[in-house]
Amino acid sequence: MEFKYPNLCKPITVGRTTFRNRMWSAPMGGTDIANDGCIGPKSTAFYEMRSKGGAGAVTVSECMVHPATDGSHAYHLDESILNSLACATYTADAIRRHGGIPSLELSHSGMYAGTYMTDKSKQKSMHQWGPSDTVRPDGVEVKALTKEMIDEIVASYGHVAGLAKRAGFEMLMIHCGHGWLINQFLSPMFNKRTDEYGGSLENRCRLAIEVLKAVREAVGPFFPIEARISGSELVPEGYDLEEGVRIAQMIEPYVDIIHVSAGTYQRSFGDTHPSMFKDHGCNVYLAAEIKKHVSKPVATLGGLGDPAQMEEIIASGKADVVEMARGLIADPNWVNKVQYGEEELIRKCISCNVGCAGNRIGVNRPIRCT
Repeated sequence: MEFKYPNLCKPITVGRTTFRNRMWSAPMGGTDIANDGCIGPKSTAFYEMRSKGGAGAVTVSECMVHPATDGSHAYHLDESILNSLACATYTADAIRRHGGIPSLELSHSGMYAGTYMTDKSKQKSMHQWGPSDTVRPDGVEVKALTKEMIDEIVASYGHVAGLAKRAGFEMLMIHCGHGWLINQFLSPMFNKRTDEYGGSLENRCRLAIEVLKAVREAVGPFFPIEARISGSELVPEGYDLEEGVRIAQMIEPYVDIIHVSAGTYQRSFGDTHPSMFKDHGCNVYLAAEIKKHVSKPVATLGGLGDPAQMEEIIASGKADVVEMARGLIADPNWVNKVQYGEEELIRKCISCNVGCAGNRIGVNRPIRCT
């Protein structure tokens, strides 16, 4: 079959896994998360629809790896919870049966644990743990993680990674961006430690590398690991693109794909989720620069929705994969329409952030699209 956008539609092999195209479904949280963190049937159907619509990979978001220090109302994968592994298996199977590669995002909220809880009084009563002792802008006290706690969290990443593989997921995304725990250690904005986890960039990268090593040990050498980083935090107190390049280089030996996003939820949410007032693909330059300095495949995302622009990104070597979230909420069949020459029928995302991000984040409402 001859494609109008051959680079977008070209398969890519990572490890021993072949993805049917370069258009992937980026992490999107579920809408019916059970009280014990199980993936509900509506969420399973939501992710299945993205695979049925043609996406090369579909990432389920977010699975919190260590409930003892992160009580966020999100997915958990725990063999002690009835149906936890089964619900994950149903979801992975639902994605795989349509040809997409099922992926699970592993995360820890760190000092912003409980962000997605509907019960905000309970959220503020939680113990908050981060890289350093501090008080959050909303007045919540944060305690620094001890070395023993860090070791326990690292081990939990490996344990949950093994469970995810057992459940049928065929790729893992490790969330190292957007102001969550691993990013908090990477960032001079959050990390004020004076031990081996703070100070120099090498020390600030230590947690990320320990986590990636634990995950690799759990899943084996050929299982794809995608690391999501912020190419730059885009605020003066954070790290810039120059350090973003160095972070990518330091984690590269332990991953298969470097997924380059931007900003932090706490300070630059509007850059992480570019609105209609920003240019399409305004964050692509971050991935393009990082790709010049690494040999592993690089993924980019952020307000992308024009097939011609996305084709050019791949063709010109700015990135190897393009990922979408809001675009696939607006039209779950976006990828199929591109592959079958029906791009004029795409129902395009207008980047309003009203029905999806604005309607859901922090309040757990179902994802909508205006």
